[in-house]
Amino acid sequence: MNAQEVIDAIHGAYGLGNKVGLRNINALMDALCPDRKVPVIHVAGTNGKGSVCAMLESILRRAGYRTGLYTSPFLQAYPERVRLDGAPLSDGMLTRYGAAVLEVSQHLEAAAGCRATCFELGTALAASVFEGEGVDVAVMEVGLGGRLDPTNFVWPRVCAITAIGLDHMKVLGDTLPAIAAEKAGIIKPGVPVVCHPASAEVAEVFARTADRVGAPLRQMRRDMLLSAEGDAYGSIITCQVGETIWRDMRLGLPGRHQWTNALTALGVVEELRRQGYVLSDEAVRQGMARVVWPARLEWQGNILIDGAHNPQGVAALSDFVREHLAGRRRVLLTGVLEDKLQPDMLSALASLAEDAVTVTPDSPRAMAAGRLAELLNHHGDCRAQAAPSLRAGVEQARVLAGEDGVIIAAGSLYFAGSLRTLLGLPWR
Repeated sequence: MNAQEVIDAIHGAYGLGNKVGLRNINALMDALCPDRKVPVIHVAGTNGKGSVCAMLESILRRAGYRTGLYTSPFLQAYPERVRLDGAPLSDGMLTRYGAAVLEVSQHLEAAAGCRATCFELGTALAASVFEGEGVDVAVMEVGLGGRLDPTNFVWPRVCAITAIGLDHMKVLGDTLPAIAAEKAGIIKPGVPVVCHPASAEVAEVFARTADRVGAPLRQMRRDMLLSAEGDAYGSIITCQVGETIWRDMRLGLPGRHQWTNALTALGVVEELRRQGYVLSDEAVRQGMARVVWPARLEWQGNILIDGAHNPQGVAALSDFVREHLAGRRRVLLTGVLEDKLQPDMLSALASLAEDAVTVTPDSPRAMAAGRLAELLNHHGDCRAQAAPSLRAGVEQARVLAGEDGVIIAAGSLYFAGSLRTLLGLPWR
């Protein structure tokens, strides 16, 4: 098999798997990596988990550790999901490890009826790569929820849970405590867990779960942030985490929401230091300042790309626009998934700009551009027009923005990834 054939085979399992709790992934991992040695940092949450994963990987790599990073979904190409020392998986490794995963999966299906899902195959691929390549530490992002997510086969060194919001409610529940309980399913006996600053009802869920299973809990608080200021391209914060005061720390990821994400990452750093990991202050500072996480308030010329795909993500984008782009000529370029667009998201998107151009993302779940434009036109003073393609949409938005305007490109991550490809941005 070549790399593309492996990817096609993994994607071919989409919607066809026979998922029963963690049975499939445990069977896969028992066959592929019975003696698991790679230390793992396991990160769940609704918003911010990708950013926290990226921060931690950046810090660990600059501290001299060989790192693995597993995230989802990918933006432009499947190998982005599995990274070694910050670089996407090579075609050779994808072929070698992917073919082995597929072979084992086929054997398990024939012998025991374990038909793996697309995400389970990807998770097994990542874990196999990290074990086979002998990484020092792997950072793994939960795909959906936590309790029954395929990544929950790991027994990590540290767990982290980022901000909790209303997303995937048909699967996880329709209240914040219910969703928090599913995310808290990654908490393990004896394993320290670091939790993002949370509301009282969510913090109570974390505390109750940690107490029940016997896990040391570090609940981060907003008052740990002593000072913070930012511009459109990043921030400088001073915070106290445990006994350490981090003064004037530069965050390379812009937006106020990254301040509390940074607190969560620093909480994990403190736990890792307690376990003997050598993470110098300089490595931590460089890791935070130089972290890259595409399509999260990412500037490309006068285009701001943000994969805001749920109410909390759009709210963070709205705050950023109000703070840093007030008075600028703004045009919204957007495409969303039908099952993701909630009423409050629609209102927030419409408020980002007076003019909007809609496109249809490359996904079977996409909302048609014409329908999205119609909905936006019924909210506030937004004037929306549908474009026949993404390329045409970019051109229309550029005309509307003029030379001094800003194009806010926000919507699904499928849309953000397609836009990065159209703009010629590399993924390797």
